[in-house]
Amino acid sequence: MLHERLDAERANTMHFLLTVLLLSALVPQHPLGQRRARAPVLNTRPNVVVVVADDFGVDLARAYGEGAAPPCMPNLDALAAGGLLFRNAWGSPMCSPARAALLTGRHGFRTGIGEQVSQAEPGLPLAETTLPELLAGYSSSCVGKWHLSGNLGNAHPNQSGFGHYSGALRGELTDYSQWMKVTNGQAATSTTYATTDTVNDAIARMTSMPEPWFLYVAFNAPHAPFHVPPSGLCAAPACASTWCGSVNAGSSNRDKAKAAAEVMDAELGRLLAALAVEDPSAYVFFLGDNGTAAQVSEAPFLPSHAKDTLYEGGINVPLVVRGPGVAIGQCDALVSCADLFATIAELAGVATTAEDSISFAPCFANPSARPRTTVYAETFTPNGGTLPFTTHRRAVRDARYKLIRSTGQSDELYDLLFDPFETQNLLPGLTSAEQQAYTDLQAELAALGVG
Repeated sequence: MLHERLDAERANTMHFLLTVLLLSALVPQHPLGQRRARAPVLNTRPNVVVVVADDFGVDLARAYGEGAAPPCMPNLDALAAGGLLFRNAWGSPMCSPARAALLTGRHGFRTGIGEQVSQAEPGLPLAETTLPELLAGYSSSCVGKWHLSGNLGNAHPNQSGFGHYSGALRGELTDYSQWMKVTNGQAATSTTYATTDTVNDAIARMTSMPEPWFLYVAFNAPHAPFHVPPSGLCAAPACASTWCGSVNAGSSNRDKAKAAAEVMDAELGRLLAALAVEDPSAYVFFLGDNGTAAQVSEAPFLPSHAKDTLYEGGINVPLVVRGPGVAIGQCDALVSCADLFATIAELAGVATTAEDSISFAPCFANPSARPRTTVYAETFTPNGGTLPFTTHRRAVRDARYKLIRSTGQSDELYDLLFDPFETQNLLPGLTSAEQQAYTDLQAELAALGVG
């Protein structure tokens, strides 16, 4: 490890690094380039980076081969090509519940986060044990979008285990190029493009935190407002078709979102390049929080099955993991966003009792492993409520069948093997095999207490 030898160098270069990064998103990280890279080794207390893309379903990730015309994202493609891609990962129908589950390892009906946290709500209860709180001995930083607390609450990242926070505390930005940035409780207007700002801060934290460290990087992109990104942030074209640099004010929301995703990919590449110098042995988790917005989705995905719904277009999200001992390829195991909690805890050698989180680390060495037999997602109102909720939509699936149950509506059962886009509700005329699946999935809901 070079960590001890680099402490003095880090202290001398940090002021310069922070100044340069905040002035320009495009300046290469020269102090990092002067550092001597460490050889990849299996670390019992590894550094961990979690990167979350906002409103980013599998249809937008070219590596999944699902979308008709996905944005050009060569850095995400390379991450997937050098890591393990999970095809059956579930987030949440919307932002806040997914982030709460990721950081606590618990479903929303336990944490009270069932929909977007508004500015009039308290947010994630401070009594919840978060991932940075669990990782005793780790330095932890959160940069980018938080969206787990409102103006009336105190669930600020700094009160939820993160030693450092900088980014957009609220949910949706009103303008990517002029927005309110909160840094450890202090608010100021930022005119740095939000996606670039997030990576600037991520690199600054990566190079200054004592090891081991946990870095949570939450992009706002490609979430609305749909906009034309600054052309100077567009990477050199790596695909036959690109959107960044070609969209204008009159372009469709879909094309603007793809352009924003391409800028996000360019910034992801900058982050990964810095990480390759700082710690090539760090574990990287990249995922979406929920599916693609209806305004952006395109065939074969239905706008009515997009974000805010429990259909696959609303909850099936990209998940890619890279790190020591992680196989290269694809994995069909069922994964919940809540499972990152137990998985990262296992990598760090920390025990956890989060009842809804199951480690998928066994898949790293053996992609045929199946830690879960079912996976669950939900949304409900109101936040902070208790069962039974005013409205409660929940979904559970096994390797083949999926049940959707919503307050005041008839059940829906789908065979995802033959109907992956959920166009044909099997109910009520079920075969014996389908009836057994329906019975089993209802039993799963009952076992959770949400039947």
